[in-house]
Amino acid sequence: MQNLDLTNWVLGMWLVWMVVKRQLAPRVIRFKVKFLGLVILLGMASISDAFQKQHLQITVQQAVIFGSLSLLGAVLFGALRAQSYRLWINEAGVVMRQGNWLTLLWWVIGVAVHLGVDQLWTGSSTTLLLYLGTTLLVQRGTVWWLAQRLYPVAMQVNGARQVTSTHHHG
Repeated sequence: MQNLDLTNWVLGMWLVWMVVKRQLAPRVIRFKVKFLGLVILLGMASISDAFQKQHLQITVQQAVIFGSLSLLGAVLFGALRAQSYRLWINEAGVVMRQGNWLTLLWWVIGVAVHLGVDQLWTGSSTTLLLYLGTTLLVQRGTVWWLAQRLYPVAMQVNGARQVTSTHHHG
């Protein structure tokens, strides 16, 4: 399971680095899920590979307990990071977001907790990519929801811009 573990670590840490770097910079709020869907699919493939090729052995009880803990952690830390964002409307009338030191702290704690649970469960980082895709999906959804509550009119501008950019990048 060494190669799979190393691949998950490298991909996972690269993804965390890129995401955190972007989250600490001011950005327009968007809720695009294609990339996150790809990360989740890669995570599911990694878990499947661990069972089929690496002969990962876990009981149903372990899968329920650790799978639930992992999902709970993904949801909890995604929501906490979303709550740590500063939200505002820029001059163009678009809702912006920016993370801070607390966002970074929640990333560090969330990934550390998940890796600890993963080590207990599988003895590896097999579920890291699935966790990252899920926690990012929760975070983006929560940020979108919070911005909708605070700035309902301005978020219509964000939504229209997202639709326009999706059609142009098609």
